[in-house]
This record gives sequence, structure tokens and C-alpha cells, in this order.
Amino acid sequence: MDKSLNKKVAVITGASHGLGRSVAIKLAALGAHTVLIARRPDPLSSLADEIRATGGVATAYPCDVSNSESVKGAAAEIHEEFGAVDILINNAGIPAPRSFEETDFGDWDEVIGVNLSGVFYLTRALWDCLISAEAAYVINIAGTAGLRGGGSPAYGSSKFGLTGLNYAIAQAGVEHSIRSTILYPGGMDTGWRGAPIGELPRSESMDPDVVAEMIAHLVTSPPEFVVNEAVLNPLAYPFV
Repeated sequence: MDKSLNKKVAVITGASHGLGRSVAIKLAALGAHTVLIARRPDPLSSLADEIRATGGVATAYPCDVSNSESVKGAAAEIHEEFGAVDILINNAGIPAPRSFEETDFGDWDEVIGVNLSGVFYLTRALWDCLISAEAAYVINIAGTAGLRGGGSPAYGSSKFGLTGLNYAIAQAGVEHSIRSTILYPGGMDTGWRGAPIGELPRSESMDPDVVAEMIAHLVTSPPEFVVNEAVLNPLAYPFV
């Protein structure tokens, strides 16, 4: 059995469902101690139990990544328990299917808070833990909106901003051997924005478990190089 991440600590945000859940299960299967972060404690606890039932290791930390105090508290607990963090998957995100004229100030603050500020808050709060690890890896999940934007000003701006933040993280990490990749996955079969799961063929909607395989490939790659960015699309939509 492949245990290439044995004794590694992997923090995954938005872990209670969708891609985050798939990533947590995959990394746990590779031997990582998965640190699960999401706002809702019940599904988070259920996932931790599921991982443990299959022989994996998981710890759940209910946390609102858009709240800096909540992040500081979770990061302090993670630092105390583990000391070092080898992998950070910034996956938490919320949609905003509203036009420019429909978007009010509250919509903007909420989406930017989770999708952009939350990535900065947690990465910055865990920076010393990432430095303490040997060749840590940060992966930021943007989605293709980070390349082409869209009709939603809050969502598109948050994902464009994440591109810039990823470059800043990568630059800061060079002297500490911290790698940072921004991932732009297209449509995934995760129920995003209420879309029914399982109705579209795989050529039109990617299985999150397969995208998780790609993420596992990245974090187990040799430390001599970094994939700066990667675009993943369903086969039927080969272009951004």
C-alpha cells in the first residue's frame, strides 16, 4: 500500500464536502495525518470518523476561515499539537451567482472573506508551521473563474485575487523550500451551487476524486521543482 505521505501533516479547508472531502480521504489513504477545517462541525466530525474507520488519521477543527480570530485560534491549536505542517490545501470557497447590479456590499464582503481573505489568513497563521516542515507544499484552489472571471463580480474578483496571492506565497516560500501551486479546476460533480450530482457524464463534469488524485500527485512530487499553476477541465471543454 502506498504510504508516501506517512507522518506528514496535511491541513485541508472546506473539508466537509465536495473536493475538500475527496482530498482529505485521498491524502489520509496515503498516510497523512489529515487536519480537517470547515465551518460546520457535524459533517466535519463525520468525515473524521469515516477516515479513522478505514485506518486513516484525522483531526477536525471547526473554523470559519473568513474570521481572522477563528483562524488564529485554530492555527494556535494546530501549532501546539503538530508543530509543523507539510501540506496546506486552501480549498474553502463559496459561490456568488449574482450579477453586478444584484451584488450588494454584504455579498461582496462574504465572498471575498472566504475565497480570498481566508486563504491569506490561514496561510499566514500557519506560516511558521510550514517553515518548520521539510519542503512544505501549499495548494490554492481557484477554479477557472481565476482565469476568465465571469458575471459575478465578487466571485470572479476573489479568484483573480487568489492568483496574485498564490504568486506572493510562492515568492515568500522560496527561501524556506515551500512550494505553492494554484489549481484552476473547471466543472466538478460536487453539487456546487445546487447542481444535481451524478446527472452529467464524466466528459462534462469531473469526478472530485479524480481531481484529488491530481492534487495527491502534486504533493508527492519531487521537491526539486514546482508546478506553478495547472488548469483542469472536463474533456468536453478543453479550453478555458
